[in-house]
Amino acid sequence: MGTADTKSVKKRVLFLLEAFDKGGIEKVTLDIVNNLDPEKYDITVQTFWYGGHCQSLVNNNVHVIPFFFKRYVRGIIRLIQYLPPKMLYTLFVHGKYDVEIAASDGGAAKVISGSTNRKAKKICWVHMDVVARGSKLPEFQDAETAKTIYEKFDQIVPVSQVCAERFQEKFGFEYPITVVRNPLPVEDILNKAKSGNVLPEGNELKIICVGRLVEQKGFDRLIEVCKQLADNGISNYMIYIIGEGPERNNLENCIRENKLDSIIKLIGFQKNPYSYIKSADVFLLTSRDEAFPLVVGESLIIGVPVLATDCAGISEWLEDGKYGMILENSIDGIYKGLYEILENSGIIKEYSARIIEKQNEISFEKQLKEFEIVLE
Repeated sequence: MGTADTKSVKKRVLFLLEAFDKGGIEKVTLDIVNNLDPEKYDITVQTFWYGGHCQSLVNNNVHVIPFFFKRYVRGIIRLIQYLPPKMLYTLFVHGKYDVEIAASDGGAAKVISGSTNRKAKKICWVHMDVVARGSKLPEFQDAETAKTIYEKFDQIVPVSQVCAERFQEKFGFEYPITVVRNPLPVEDILNKAKSGNVLPEGNELKIICVGRLVEQKGFDRLIEVCKQLADNGISNYMIYIIGEGPERNNLENCIRENKLDSIIKLIGFQKNPYSYIKSADVFLLTSRDEAFPLVVGESLIIGVPVLATDCAGISEWLEDGKYGMILENSIDGIYKGLYEILENSGIIKEYSARIIEKQNEISFEKQLKEFEIVLE
């Protein structure tokens, strides 16, 4: 009888996202669902299609179900684009939940906005700078059409203060907005950093980048920067890029054409990137835009100095440059930052000494508790 009573009071929570594979949204969703108290929460992750790296790592108590398709089906995104929200919700969401979370402000938000479950608390989890990178869905293109989606939510939850500011800047109307920074599992990161593959030894400055090989991450700009450095006779460094994506062939061709094969290495997706990061001298982020890049926090936890282009969330991580170098978000800005650390090794040592202060501030438990407050 006691067991049945315990189960009956669990809060049923739905996380809806496109896929459960290798991206930042997927990773933070995995960290949260695996660490929420299973005695308090009955958790379901529903995806537009089934399978993926993060899905393989989910705890047994978490239910993972596909929308309808067991694998990616061509045209599913178009289906999301053209069907009205209420029809999408009715077709694909069949459980009764206490909390329904759209784990992105694109297709997932459109579906949850059509919820017919009046008792559920509806949360839109905003993981992007909506000014720099708006959704491809027509409903989110301007304030008037977006309002028909966002007004259906009880709470908007951006992952950084800048994300919240950009949201209000773009849409111009007031919503209950609560900033909750994504939690990072500190102990897990540190443990994984201690064992695993590492970068090759050498006298060159070892620079690591981590991210999907897509235009947003700016690796094409990094190749141009390395070409400029080579033209100026600077080659005392190595860059290793962890990640896979649709731009791999283009990047490989560009590296080869510019004769940078000995400087830039694409080492693919790695299940444990943390041991690679730990063996690097510097972590470099070259993104055109971000929301609150977790990999910057992961590098700080590991103790590796950071250089990062000025995107949403960077100033919050690096505290206006105290714990890492914030670069102008351009080819020239990336060039100047790399040139400066290559010409003056003391800069890296200064950041390394300061990082300890920041490490002590990062708490997975604190951030997870803030997320739980939103659920309640």
